[in-house]
Amino acid sequence: MKIIESILQQMPGISQPQKKFLITLFSTILLVYGKVNFTNLSRYSCLSEKTYRRHFLKSFNFPQFNQYFLESALNPEHTVIAVIDCSFLKKSGKKTDGKGYFYNGVAGKSEQGLEISVISIVEIESRLSYSLSVQQTPSRPQIKKVKKIPQKPKNSWSKKSRKKQESQSSTPDITRVDDYAQHLKNTRYFFPNSVRPNGR
Repeated sequence: MKIIESILQQMPGISQPQKKFLITLFSTILLVYGKVNFTNLSRYSCLSEKTYRRHFLKSFNFPQFNQYFLESALNPEHTVIAVIDCSFLKKSGKKTDGKGYFYNGVAGKSEQGLEISVISIVEIESRLSYSLSVQQTPSRPQIKKVKKIPQKPKNSWSKKSRKKQESQSSTPDITRVDDYAQHLKNTRYFFPNSVRPNGR
């Protein structure tokens, strides 16, 4: 846990109680048997379930934490690349935030659940992959098939209906690919220097 302590010391804006909590959290996750939830974490550590709930409401910059870790873990002589991939998590229940239909590669079809996009740094020579950032993909409404309406002659269309159709056709729909691209854009600042284009 010494490496975690040294990284947390370098990160700005983290209070001493939060540092102590994060060290306990990371060490407990390695020990816990079964599901990693607040109840189970409290069973395997000196912290109460209420303390876990309270600290999880506070923000923490995980990509920056992983960036500091990668600086010490990566071999500067090795070639590294950034990769992005998605994982499907099967989930039922009506109150799960972000639940929708996503492609499940194991089943070979779209299923109801959650999806996360993971950006990793891969060291080519050692074939090791280090997760840098994980983001949940927001659910999108299902696209319903629109019934074809018989077209009228162009002359009978009003100016308003033409403008409305032009504005609708010119506005692109936001897709999941846009979410992945935004995730990549937000995380690029935390890439190792060897991965950043022109060191940016």
